[in-house]
Amino acid sequence: MFTFETTVKPEWIDYNGHMQDAYYGLVFSYAVDAMQDEVGFDAEYRARTGCTIYLLEDHKFYLREVKEADNLRIETRILSCDEKRFHLHMQMLNGDDLVAVGEFMELHVRQKPSPHAVPIPDEILLRLQAATLSGEEAESLKYNSRSILLGRKSR
Repeated sequence: MFTFETTVKPEWIDYNGHMQDAYYGLVFSYAVDAMQDEVGFDAEYRARTGCTIYLLEDHKFYLREVKEADNLRIETRILSCDEKRFHLHMQMLNGDDLVAVGEFMELHVRQKPSPHAVPIPDEILLRLQAATLSGEEAESLKYNSRSILLGRKSR
């Protein structure tokens, strides 16, 4: 599990007195950035390889209000990965209260000459695989949409 912490800023509060929905996405995005740095997709990697991570799809569940100055902890888990993608499950907590859940499908991309998917380097893929939850662990997570999957369906 990867952990990211932040405090809710005044400018994130909407006219209802709680964190605006867009900022849940921002906080989740910051947590993804921190996790990517930890596994090796950091600034040095991006500069050296011309590769980065693109978000393909996300789903969010908003469960409780978050107020100004609340301390948030985001716990990121890897549900699955393949040679080019990884599927994240993220829980946003305020103390012990689960306030939001997000799922994200990320793609490894070489940006030049035009963006295209490329395999994740073996050393980083091994880190992702080592952190991937077992099937039972993944099944036990609440609010897992099960609609973001690595497998492809033909149409």
